[in-house]
Amino acid sequence: MAFSFRPTTMDELLRVADAGQIMPPKSTWFEPKLRSGLVIHQIED
Repeated sequence: MAFSFRPTTMDELLRVADAGQIMPPKSTWFEPKLRSGLVIHQIED
């Protein structure tokens, strides 16, 4: 038996985070994985 679910969109993830809620384990699995120690910062114009 197998299950296939649609991926979580970034909008859904941000709405959950803004509401202070948590998501089930593995629901925020993103690929490719970032290298250890790498920091991402959004630069706005």
